[in-house]
Amino acid sequence: MRHKSLDWRISAWGMSFGLLLAIAPSAFAVTPVSVNQDANVSWSNVVENPFDGKLVYDKHFSDDFAFVSSWSKQGIKATYTEYWSDVVGYRRVWKNRRIWHHDRYINERYSDPEPIYEKRERSRSPKALLFSVQGKIYTYTDGEVDPELAAALTSLPAGNTTIRAVWNNDQTTDFPIGAGTVEAWKTIFKVEPPPPRFKN
Repeated sequence: MRHKSLDWRISAWGMSFGLLLAIAPSAFAVTPVSVNQDANVSWSNVVENPFDGKLVYDKHFSDDFAFVSSWSKQGIKATYTEYWSDVVGYRRVWKNRRIWHHDRYINERYSDPEPIYEKRERSRSPKALLFSVQGKIYTYTDGEVDPELAAALTSLPAGNTTIRAVWNNDQTTDFPIGAGTVEAWKTIFKVEPPPPRFKN
């Protein structure tokens, strides 16, 4: 009886540990950004934020999506938002048209069903961001930007660059980052020299 109880505890512990491993990867993901593409912020310029210090906001969007990101030494944040419209019903509208009737044109009033659309949106954040700098791939998931990645971002040449978002299903999407944001990285991620040490 004692062995059965011990076996049950080991089995329960094993299941709990396995569940923890299954859940753990989702806990490490890029944090959603705190603004959307319509926010009144200075895009692609270095700004001061009371929570993150120096940072830069970037956005890339079209009619049906927006990819918004913010960049600071404290962390990189990103949100991808999809937009679409669903037909939720129909309404009857009255229209006029000219028709030929008894050897002459007359105006005829007729009814026509018109769809009613409702806008939808869905947001998500990638589980990782990938950067290709001088043939080397860097990965960011969460937390402070490590010095190696920071140095790589400041070393990029002037102009646009491309980053890769990795989603929870391991699919990827490439997004352009504007030249202004790339230039701002040189300020955001600049490595500050240590303060001078004074000898007694």
